[in-house]
Amino acid sequence: MITLENRFFSLRSAACFFVETGIIMTSVVASFIMLHGRAGTPVVSMGDVVARAMMITFVCQSCMYLLDLYNFRLFQTIGEMLFALAIAIGVVCIGIGLLSHAIPKFGVASRMYYLSILLASVSLLAWRLLFELYITRLAPRENILIVGTGPVARQIGKEVEKSERLGFRLVGFISQNQQGAGGTIDGTKAVLGDSSRMSEIIEDHKVSKVVVAITERRGEYPIKEMLSLRVAGVPIVEWPGFFEKLSGRIPIDSLAPSFFIFNEGFRKSRFLLMLRRAVSAMVAAVALVFLLPFFLLVAIGIRLDSPGPVFYSQIRVGQNGKKIRIYKFRSMCNDAEQNGDAIWATENDQRITRVGWFLRKSRIDELPQIWNVLLGELEFVGPRPERPEFVETLQAQIPYYALRHTVKPGLTGWAQVMFHYSGTIDESKEKLQYDLFYIKNMSLKLDLLILFHTVKIVLLGRGAR
Repeated sequence: MITLENRFFSLRSAACFFVETGIIMTSVVASFIMLHGRAGTPVVSMGDVVARAMMITFVCQSCMYLLDLYNFRLFQTIGEMLFALAIAIGVVCIGIGLLSHAIPKFGVASRMYYLSILLASVSLLAWRLLFELYITRLAPRENILIVGTGPVARQIGKEVEKSERLGFRLVGFISQNQQGAGGTIDGTKAVLGDSSRMSEIIEDHKVSKVVVAITERRGEYPIKEMLSLRVAGVPIVEWPGFFEKLSGRIPIDSLAPSFFIFNEGFRKSRFLLMLRRAVSAMVAAVALVFLLPFFLLVAIGIRLDSPGPVFYSQIRVGQNGKKIRIYKFRSMCNDAEQNGDAIWATENDQRITRVGWFLRKSRIDELPQIWNVLLGELEFVGPRPERPEFVETLQAQIPYYALRHTVKPGLTGWAQVMFHYSGTIDESKEKLQYDLFYIKNMSLKLDLLILFHTVKIVLLGRGAR
């Protein structure tokens, strides 16, 4: 595993992507070499062949990315994987066929076209089956031993089990005392022993890393055993950092305020903030100019669909608790909140208009907020701003919620690409964990990663209500 902005990033995903890039490119070039000089095959240069190979590769792998074929945290059956591959190849076939018909100069000759698709399909299928066999049966795993059996230890155990396809394996738990040894956690993973047997358990189970998940350090914390293991070279990590890297969020229930007070990650350089502001302002200005004709078409659609204004504005809570007014295309009926009470949107909300359903699904309704970015009230990336009515409730019930307001809110954010729409207190609590991760690790690289994932979310219409 490698890390990207303090979060584990799968080497398996990267390796699979680059191998499949080579497979598709090689399939196209090989088809040209095999057919070169044969009667009925147009004469093209190797440079043209490589250009066509790059185009086919880009289209095919974009489809595979959208279909989650590079997300190894998700479990897919062999049938689901084959179906996704078939869709990706099918899109390439249709796309290249339409291009060849519309612009013959940039198309692919029929023989080369069919042979390229055949070679790529067979090769990708064989590769994926072999790669699936490798990661499930043959690949080395990082064996994780968790010290502790409380709620935090259980939460980390579940997160490790979710990441088995990324190369992690939970071997079990260590109890703080002899009374807890010999049982199981949630009826699945065993409590292998107490702290006095840690060295033996680590050797027997070939443990790669020990995660200490004990929140109370008084009395039962195995200091002597931990020191012995550390001196012996056994990797030992505390649970907050490990959980953060593995899940991409910061747990808030069991963290002391000192985590936020003394952690260096929450400090932001002035240069980074000034650079973000300058880039956001320039991009927002250009985007508004180019999107103006599109905005006019959306406005016409809204007015034809239902009576009422084109735009809808709301007061939201911005940086440092400042109230800001954001703008959206109206997606609900004009009297959606008759009594003026703030109401969370729900699944299949009856207040949403026909055009509004499309606008929300595609996130087009949020585009007028680019104006707020230009004004400096929002950034393109950051925690989404909430309504003051909701903020009062959430701050009273969720610890550390006010930390969301230490940075400027954004059009999209880490919580938006990693979590679905939040419409309850519990969902807002989990969403906050992703927002805190972003605030702690904010950087231009992480912003680009979020924008990249946002494209996928928008194209697939995920998480909208």
